[in-house]
Amino acid sequence: MLLLSWEIIQKSPHLAFPAMNGTHLTPKPFAFIQARLGSTRLPGKVLLELPEGSGVTILDHIFNRLIQILPKERIVFLIPEIDLGLKDFLNRRGYLWFAGSETDVRERYILAAETFGAKDIIRLTGDNPFIDIHSVELLMESICHLQTEKYCLSFLNLPLGMGAECFSYEALVNEKDTKTEPRHREHVSLHIKEDLEKYSVYRLVPPYLNSKDMEESDQIRMTIDEPSDLKLANLVWKELGDKFPFFGSKEVIELYRKKPNLFLENESVKQVRFSLPKSEFGKKKIHIQYGDPKQFGSGHFDRCQSLSIELQMNGYSVSMDTKYQPGADAFLLDARETVPEDETVFLIDNLEYKNRKNPYLFLLPHPSVEWEDKNHFSFYTSPLIDSYRNEEKVTGDWFIYAGALNEVYSDSLDRYLTEVLSPKWGIGNITRVGGTKPKLSNIRYYSRLAKADYMKRISKSEGFISYFGQSTLEAIYMKKKVAIFGMTEIHKELGMFLSKKIEIPYLGEPKNWIHPPDICLSPRLGLDRNAQNVILNWLKTL
Repeated sequence: MLLLSWEIIQKSPHLAFPAMNGTHLTPKPFAFIQARLGSTRLPGKVLLELPEGSGVTILDHIFNRLIQILPKERIVFLIPEIDLGLKDFLNRRGYLWFAGSETDVRERYILAAETFGAKDIIRLTGDNPFIDIHSVELLMESICHLQTEKYCLSFLNLPLGMGAECFSYEALVNEKDTKTEPRHREHVSLHIKEDLEKYSVYRLVPPYLNSKDMEESDQIRMTIDEPSDLKLANLVWKELGDKFPFFGSKEVIELYRKKPNLFLENESVKQVRFSLPKSEFGKKKIHIQYGDPKQFGSGHFDRCQSLSIELQMNGYSVSMDTKYQPGADAFLLDARETVPEDETVFLIDNLEYKNRKNPYLFLLPHPSVEWEDKNHFSFYTSPLIDSYRNEEKVTGDWFIYAGALNEVYSDSLDRYLTEVLSPKWGIGNITRVGGTKPKLSNIRYYSRLAKADYMKRISKSEGFISYFGQSTLEAIYMKKKVAIFGMTEIHKELGMFLSKKIEIPYLGEPKNWIHPPDICLSPRLGLDRNAQNVILNWLKTL
C-alpha cells in the first residue's frame, strides 16, 4: 500500500475499517461552572477584578475562555439560590445561570442537567480564572471515543486550577439516593471516581506537555482560595495576559521555569485532596514521535495530539516527543525525514517507507508517493472537525494562515490579497493568522488562535488560503474554496503537486506571485477520516 485513499481501502481486504466506535459522534457538552459568594477564606472572590481595576472579574475570565470553544447557550453558571448579588451580576452580563441548593452541589448539577438537557457535563469551579481551554477541548474530543455511558474524564499533571473534568449525566445521577454522605454532596463527581468497577474513569495525560513539564506543573498552584493566590494570579496575568489572554498550562509552566520566585507567593497554601483508587497497570506503552513544528510546521503535532487522545481512550499508555524515546512497546513515527530506530514502528508520512518493512500511511500527499485516486483521500484530524462542518459560511469572508512569514513576505501577501485576489474572487473581509502584523488596516490579524477558534473561523469563511499542510486538507474537508501558495522551496514543490492533483489554484510565492484564475472553486475531493482504524488495528496485533 502506498497512499491511503478510499479506492485503495476498497481494494485492500487486509485493511479492516470497522464503523466508528463510541456512543458520541458529535458531542455537545455543557460547561457547568459552580460559583458562590460565600467563600470563608476570600469572601466574594468570584467577582473580584483581575487585574484590579480592569473591570474583568474572575467569572468573566472563565466565560471569556470557554466562549472560545463552546457556544454561549452551553455555558451555565450554577449558583446557590440565596446568592442574589451573584444573580444580579450574571443577569447584567447576560450569562446563563441556574440556582439550586447551597450545600448539595451534586443536586444542583443534577437539576441543572435535567433543565438544560445536558448529557455530557464539563465541570469547572468559579475560583479558577485561567482554565486551560486546550485541555477542555481535548476532553470534548475524548467524548467522541467513548464506549460507555457512565464515565468521568480528566487530565493528570496540569497546574492546580487549570484543569477540568467531564462526566455524563448517567454517571452523575447514578446512586444519588445511596451516596449521600456530605463529601458526595459537596464534591460532585467523587462517587464516580471512588468506584472503578461501576464507572469508566479515564485519567489522561496531556499530549502537549512533556515529562519535564508535567513534573514541574505539580509545583504550581493557579486556583484562588486566599489573598496570596489572587496576588499570584495578578502576577501571572501581568507576565502572560497582555500577549496572549488565553494562555494555557504550557505557557504557565514555561513562566515557572523562567521566574520560579513568582510562584513562591502561594506555595504555603494547603489544598484538600482525596485518596482515589488507580487502575493503570498492564497498559501497553506507545511512544509517538512527531516532526518538530519548528522544522515541519504544526500539522504533525496537531494530529498526533488527537491520535494520542484516541489511543489513550483505547487503553494505551501514550507519550509524545520530537525525539526518539526508548522503552515503549511500540512506536508511531509521524515525520517526513526521520529514520526510526525501533523495528516495532508504524510509519506516518515517512519518506523511508520504501526501504523498510514497517507498516505505513501517508496522511498528507507527497510527490514521491503514488496517488492512485485523485478523487478520494483519507487523512487524520480531530473528530471535532465534524462539529464545524455545518456552520453557515459568510460570503466574502476569507481566512488566511501565514505561518512564520517574515515582515517583507507578510506585506507582499497582504498587498496581493487586497489588490489582486479581492477584486477577482469577491473577497470582502480578510482574516489573517500568523506572519507579522499587517500595515493595511482592512486586514483583521491574529498572531495565533486557539485550535477551536481557528477551526471555527475556517468553518465560517467562504475560502481558505495557506501553504501546503494539514489545514489545507481540513479546509477541503469543510468544503471551502481553497488556494495554496509556496512559503519555501519545499512548500512550493508540495503546493504545485497538490494543485495539479486536485485542481486548486497555486498562487506562487511571496517573492513571485502568479496571476490567479478568474474564479476559485471548492475542490471536488472526497476526504474521509478512516485512517485511524489502520493504526488501531495494527496495535491490536502486537
